[in-house]
Amino acid sequence: MEAEPAVHADVGMLERTMHESTQNLIRAFPDSKHMTAFAGNLLEWLCRELSPNGEPLSESRARALLLSANVLDEPTRNGFSQVVESDYGMRLALYDLLSESGLSDNEIVTSLASARSSLPADASHVDPVWLSLAVAVFAWRSDFLLDGLDPASPPDPYSPAGQVLKRAAHVIRLQVQRSATERDKLGRKLAYGGTPTLDSLSRDPALAPLPPYYRPPVPVRYPEYAPGIQVNPDESEPSQQAPARGESIQIDAEEVAGSQPAATSLPVTQPPLRIDASQVEPPARGQSPNVVMPNATTRVNTGLASGSRVRRRAKGPMKSTKLRVLVQEYPDGPGLYGLQVRVASSAIRNYVAGTTGKDGEFLCEVPVPLDGGSTYDIDVTWPRDFGGDVERKSITLNTDRTTFVLPFYRKMKP
Repeated sequence: MEAEPAVHADVGMLERTMHESTQNLIRAFPDSKHMTAFAGNLLEWLCRELSPNGEPLSESRARALLLSANVLDEPTRNGFSQVVESDYGMRLALYDLLSESGLSDNEIVTSLASARSSLPADASHVDPVWLSLAVAVFAWRSDFLLDGLDPASPPDPYSPAGQVLKRAAHVIRLQVQRSATERDKLGRKLAYGGTPTLDSLSRDPALAPLPPYYRPPVPVRYPEYAPGIQVNPDESEPSQQAPARGESIQIDAEEVAGSQPAATSLPVTQPPLRIDASQVEPPARGQSPNVVMPNATTRVNTGLASGSRVRRRAKGPMKSTKLRVLVQEYPDGPGLYGLQVRVASSAIRNYVAGTTGKDGEFLCEVPVPLDGGSTYDIDVTWPRDFGGDVERKSITLNTDRTTFVLPFYRKMKP
């Protein structure tokens, strides 16, 4: 029982060494052309080792074996073919095959990988043999001869031949299941040359750069070391010339008279306003008129809301609420200042009046029944420029809201 941790430690060291050796082997290939040639040479060597007659394992036969054993489907095979067309996908597929089978530590495989320098730069295209290589690699790992694999009689899934095909299909599916981001991230670690480590860096002392790659520092001239200012007493002062004067400007009386604006015409006097007795509304009987004419900064009129001075028809308690009358020339336009506003109700024999402020608003406080509503008539007298007529609107107020807004517009568009 005490030797078991040491066994696990040896296995972990072996896997880590195999991982690093496989990475170094893949990083040595400069491009996909060399990797394809290496895969073909590796398959040829495996077929000689695993076939008594030396019969090669063709790509069509490997495809038929995987499809007949139901370990691989056609969409996955097509996706795998597209993945291994890229440089990163080919490096990952070759890395998984060598690391899973342990072929990266084989001396013959290492020698085959080192023979990549003999491949010319303009080598002809080599047909891909990735399905055949996957089957042959795991057959070599299980010491299974390739002659025992027949597409006409698919092996049992739990037989040695079935396990070989399962492992080969697992590596093929693994390449398809990786995302493009993960494939690029892992492919950079296996790229040609790889990322240099501290151990792989050269320990030689760095050489000093030489021109033109090294620019010497530019000398700096400090002001305190600059030569002082020297004054020569024999030097004559430069002559100062007086500025030339131009002709004087003369203004005649005719020019002054011509620049004055023409006299404006006298203002037109309008006829005086006259109010007949028929236009005056008599006050209610027994009640003095309570007309309020506030200034431009009109505030709340509390006289109308007073219970002792209001004669109302409605019975029950009353509560005051605010009514804001907004008078504008058009919606969201400028307010009209100084317009007469009159607020009256048939239920309450009294009214309140006033004028709008600078923003075209008139605010008043009116009483309404606590358990119901009261209808008020609002009259706005438009000025003479807007027709001079009186516009009336009615609104029902209640105690549900503290403030009601009633707008008046002369036109709907600017």
